[in-house]
Amino acid sequence: MACVISATSSNSGKTLLSLLLISWLKSIKKTVQTFKVGPDYLDPQQLSAVSKKACRNLDLILSGERWVKESFNHFGGLTDFALIEGVMGLFDGIGTTSKGSTAELAKVLSLPIVLIIDARGKAASLAALIKGFRDYDKELEIAGIVLNNVQSDRHQKILLEVLNQINIRSLGCIPRCEDLHLPSRDLGLAPVHEIQDLEKRVQKWASIAKDCLDIERV
Repeated sequence: MACVISATSSNSGKTLLSLLLISWLKSIKKTVQTFKVGPDYLDPQQLSAVSKKACRNLDLILSGERWVKESFNHFGGLTDFALIEGVMGLFDGIGTTSKGSTAELAKVLSLPIVLIIDARGKAASLAALIKGFRDYDKELEIAGIVLNNVQSDRHQKILLEVLNQINIRSLGCIPRCEDLHLPSRDLGLAPVHEIQDLEKRVQKWASIAKDCLDIERV
């Protein structure tokens, strides 16, 4: 299995969702190769620490399409699962274009996209947001939606009704809780050595993934 984890914008929960999935896969003794779109070095620290395998960067601008394909096929082919964490929002590339974006990479590698959305303060407007992303590029396959920062059971019920109305698959709802907080700095996530009790947190993340995500569909 391989997929791309993307979002509508930065700070929506791409790394969090990636860590939850990796933690769950490790808990069932599966191997996973992680990748990061672009030249980022902070997020890959987190992915490497949890997966126990070096995260590989995939950058169409710096490395070109052929190298990206070869790297993904080589390293991804050595493990049970491969997971690519996107950069910024799905279509954000160079300047006002999608060149070098997560969307472009997903098309180059012909991979489905799991889109995570920060659900804070959203209800019916969620439909307009998702339909815009789904319909913007018909060549992309958005396989499902994960909702992050769901505030209550009632909030979750409303959000799932909205997804059902526009016929898009829910792959899970992640609640707001302290166990899911990732420390950050000005440039993004804090270095992995600043995460306290990482192994205990990985066990907790695996449990949360099992409880909050539709693991079988993912």
